Amino acid sequence: MRRLIARIAISIALLLIALVAAVVALGYFAFALYLLLVLYLVPPAAAVVSGLIVLVVALLMVMIARALLPGSGRRERHAAPLSAMENAAEVGSLFSDKMQDFADTHRGTTMMVALIAGFAVGFSPKLRGTLWRLFKSFT
Repeated sequence: MRRLIARIAISIALLLIALVAAVVALGYFAFALYLLLVLYLVPPAAAVVSGLIVLVVALLMVMIARALLPGSGRRERHAAPLSAMENAAEVGSLFSDKMQDFADTHRGTTMMVALIAGFAVGFSPKLRGTLWRLFKSFT
């Protein structure tokens, strides 16, 4: 059991290091793009254009990821009109099915998002307080 926990801890640490390295590399690439554009544009315009290029690349990656996700089929609709609570339950059910499918197919990404969210909540007292107030408002 200790070996399993140690292996999991080492894997998480390595994934976190890889994520940090990827974010730093992305920052360097964005800065290099900015420096390239400064040769042709004024600095504020170069910053805007490089930001827009990074956003377009991110949107393209999201579109590719959505196209590659399996199971885009939709559930059949009920013939009778549903009440507001039934509609909310149906939307919640569809959302949970999609999230479960995503988590099953992308285990590494899911783990990294959970780690980052946990780190953010643990690091920021303001975020913790906001989440706690939000949680208390629902209970």
